Amino acid sequence: MKRVWFIAATVALAAGACGSGTLEPPPQASSITFQLRNDGLSTVYLFENCTIDYTITSLAEPVHAVARVGTCACECSQASCPVCGPCFAGPRDVGVGAALAEYWSTVSVTTQPTSIGGTCEQRTPLPYGRYRIDVPVYPTVADATARMLGRTATQTFDLPVAGDAVDVQLGLSP
Repeated sequence: MKRVWFIAATVALAAGACGSGTLEPPPQASSITFQLRNDGLSTVYLFENCTIDYTITSLAEPVHAVARVGTCACECSQASCPVCGPCFAGPRDVGVGAALAEYWSTVSVTTQPTSIGGTCEQRTPLPYGRYRIDVPVYPTVADATARMLGRTATQTFDLPVAGDAVDVQLGLSP
């Protein structure tokens, strides 16, 4: 009798562990397109150093910044790393009514040393949840070049993102 009770209890615990709700699949890394739109009355400027300058923040407790994939980074799982050349560094203009697409990989990045010197990136898919993008926006080319006198355009979003695109309004609407 004890054996039957043990089997019944084990089956009940296993069924209860699954719960009555649906289980979400584990997060998968994806690429999000940020549509950086100027909905204002004048051209705005962003700063680019191989990629547009912006910060991603996880709003889950504890709130923290998410490290982005490097511009010429080597993933630790790669057998060899590409040789990278120079890239643009300076202000980018976004005219009135225009948009600039910026792509972001939904991974958390940590670096680790390699056996031959240097570092590589370990990439882990980010958990589903609420995030925020903060984009520094400047009123002039000189301000963007100096990275001074800017304001921040902010947009919150949830992962996974429907349609893999997030609109970020850069301009000051009237």
